[in-house]
Amino acid sequence: MVSLIYGVICLTNYASSMILRQIGLSPATRHWLATTLLLGMSVLLNSCVPDFLLADPDWVTIEAGDHEPFPKRKTGVLVSPSEISATVTFDSTCIYDLNSVDNQDWNKVIGLGFVGSKDQDLGEAPHQVDGARVGWRWSPQRQRIELGAYVYVGGQRTMFKVAETAINQPTKLTIKIDYDRKVYQVLGGTAIPFTHDKTFAYKTGLYFGGTYPAPHKIRVKIVD
Repeated sequence: MVSLIYGVICLTNYASSMILRQIGLSPATRHWLATTLLLGMSVLLNSCVPDFLLADPDWVTIEAGDHEPFPKRKTGVLVSPSEISATVTFDSTCIYDLNSVDNQDWNKVIGLGFVGSKDQDLGEAPHQVDGARVGWRWSPQRQRIELGAYVYVGGQRTMFKVAETAINQPTKLTIKIDYDRKVYQVLGGTAIPFTHDKTFAYKTGLYFGGTYPAPHKIRVKIVD
């Protein structure tokens, strides 16, 4: 469903650019109109629930058997973001054991995906082509939450551990995007070069998996 939604966004962006070029508008005007249309489509297609409609908006919940909240939470559109951050608290529901090698899979908490290339594969979610997220997983051995970089560059994935945090410990998470140096930096870790020239992006939200869905209800506090 995610890949379909963002495939529609990419197709709309490309089609609108072609139409605006044909009617003789200046490049600057075409860019402004296409971006406005793209933003509008993203808002319409995004099923995220606004925080102000919720009694306890900082807490995000994934139900047992799901990969992500429904409706989605803590997502939205971004234009030329240089940084995204949030203070995140993992409570005791984030302790789990999948009894398999999938315990090593990274879940995701905050991040972004870039949209805007006419060559975007409509069958892939843009954040799995060009995007950066913070990964998290429970370590039974260390009895702590491990945090890592989870990045796609041109469809190629890079992931590695950067830090740890304790259960119920508020932790500031940050992803920086340097367009001059063309690098992502996740949690202050090793810089990861990227190759795209995209500036339109969307925020990704809490996700469990990996392969397996949440084994029980998962709650994470995310304060933007």
